[in-house]
Amino acid sequence: MRVRRGLLFWGLFLIPLGGISLLVRAGAVDPDRLSEAWRLWPLILIGIGLAILLGPGRTAVVGTAIVAVVLGSVGGAAIASGHLWIGALSDCAVASGPTDQQLQRSGSFDRSAAVRLDLRCGSLALTTTTGSQWKLDAAYRGTGPIVDASGSRLDLRVSGGGGERRNDWTVSLPSAVGVLSITANGATATLQFPDGHVASLDVDMNAGDLRIDATHGAVDVVDLSMNAGRIRLDAGSSVLGGDVSVNAGAFDLCV
Repeated sequence: MRVRRGLLFWGLFLIPLGGISLLVRAGAVDPDRLSEAWRLWPLILIGIGLAILLGPGRTAVVGTAIVAVVLGSVGGAAIASGHLWIGALSDCAVASGPTDQQLQRSGSFDRSAAVRLDLRCGSLALTTTTGSQWKLDAAYRGTGPIVDASGSRLDLRVSGGGGERRNDWTVSLPSAVGVLSITANGATATLQFPDGHVASLDVDMNAGDLRIDATHGAVDVVDLSMNAGRIRLDAGSSVLGGDVSVNAGAFDLCV
């Protein structure tokens, strides 16, 4: 019987790609244990080497099988876990170094404000506190973030262009926020609203991990979008409405 190596590759690639995600959804595998799956990449080189040494014969199928299974497993782990190393495979790969610079800014809002955060390659820790003050503590590598603030809005974003960069932001906002809009690529974000009220929360992330704790605060409307990552939402007794969209990832909801 002649083995078609192309079909064999795709079959062995797709099985772990989907199977690992199903195991995580069923609770059989802890997604946090999958964050180091990328370390299996040397097996791909071994499989390619075996395929070259064994030539076009049937025995070369062993190398093809190794490459397909490892690639499928790594891809399945990336989709199921939603950890930052997904983004590290793209333009965030040069951001792996530690941060070496600091930026601190603060101000106040005279009414319910509009806040927009645009992050690439890094992390965001955001919380609300009583009063009208906002505060930013940014650790970064490469080009620093751009802060544009007034009495009714806060616009925080990374600068354009390439090069080595990483941004780790700790943001504190007033207890009342009108619109909170977050865009993040290759990042992790933890949002906590212990005693705050957010009228509208809009988050658009790619290749990341988003955790929202609104068990004690109030979020009226949410619009969450995730590509290749994971969303974990803890909702309290506040009335919650909106939309959630997840593509190639996972969504956990606790009410």
